[in-house]
Amino acid sequence: MSAVVLQKLQKGYDRRLDKAIAYYQLISTLNNLNLQSREIELLAFTATRGTITPPSARLEFVKLFGSSLASLENIKCRLVKKKLLYKIGEMYRVIPELAPDFTRSIVMQINLHSPV
Repeated sequence: MSAVVLQKLQKGYDRRLDKAIAYYQLISTLNNLNLQSREIELLAFTATRGTITPPSARLEFVKLFGSSLASLENIKCRLVKKKLLYKIGEMYRVIPELAPDFTRSIVMQINLHSPV
């Protein structure tokens, strides 16, 4: 019988957006998604806001992250191609499997296995 190593980590965040960014960084790393930091920021922003479609949301993202509208559209297209964002009606949203409620505490269990 092999031993299990249990390690508990706890981190608090002042803003939902910061919690969402940390969440998507972990998801990207553990799943080898190789997301760029701006892609992670757009996913987190979209998940916490609900959508990136309205002009007010796009302008808020551009202002908050020092981006441009053209860059935002390019990032959005890459995330759609990676199937992390999808379009429902006229709204772009994060896929439901990767959109937890960031207003609540999130507990993640990560099991790392090796073949032995």
